[in-house]
Amino acid sequence: MKEKQVFFNPFRLISPKLNAEASRLKEPPPPEMTCLEEGLLVMCSKLVEMAELIYKTLIIADKKKVERCQALGSEIHEEEKGLTGDLVCSPTTTGNVLKTVLLFPGRLERVGDLMESMVNVAQVKARDGIPFSDKANSELSKLFSLLIEVLKNFRDVLSTRNRALLVHLVDQEKTLAQMTVDFALSHEERLIEGVCSPKASSLYLDILDSVKGVTRHLNEMCDSLMKLEATQESASTN
Repeated sequence: MKEKQVFFNPFRLISPKLNAEASRLKEPPPPEMTCLEEGLLVMCSKLVEMAELIYKTLIIADKKKVERCQALGSEIHEEEKGLTGDLVCSPTTTGNVLKTVLLFPGRLERVGDLMESMVNVAQVKARDGIPFSDKANSELSKLFSLLIEVLKNFRDVLSTRNRALLVHLVDQEKTLAQMTVDFALSHEERLIEGVCSPKASSLYLDILDSVKGVTRHLNEMCDSLMKLEATQESASTN
């Protein structure tokens, strides 16, 4: 029997009236989100944009990019309140499905919080004229490249429910988490050797800690989807 490549969508169980697909995100997001899945996809797209802007402004200070990140962060906070409030007040399903999806808006908001922490780092770096070493900049390039890809893949998993992509995403998250550990050790060596300035040290470590936190929240959501899908699969065969 051919293995199913698409797992069921818990977010449509919560909001069966969904009529907008992920392709809609290529256009400006709707002023009001009509369902959980659509809201999560919008939040994910804003997190992707934040990550892209943060990296750019860490390399070359840009006040407008910082302001855009701050606006996106505020929007994500408001969207989380609306989505979680709707789920708590009028759930259309119960049990494990509700328990799983109820936490998703909040976890994405926490990812936004960690992004905002990196925005603050970019502001301090620009304000005080603190440079990163060439090695640190090279590491940041690799770190943000994978971070952005992970965020995009997580958004795609929510949209397509592709099982193979979900498994691949979990592997990417492990790679990203290990990258933060490896880069922290490399940074420690630079600090000891005097290549990295003490002022730059705390800023760089703040970025690594934030990315590690982002990875943890994304991994928790992926793990929830896997467990929920396995439960549904087991129930369907009994």
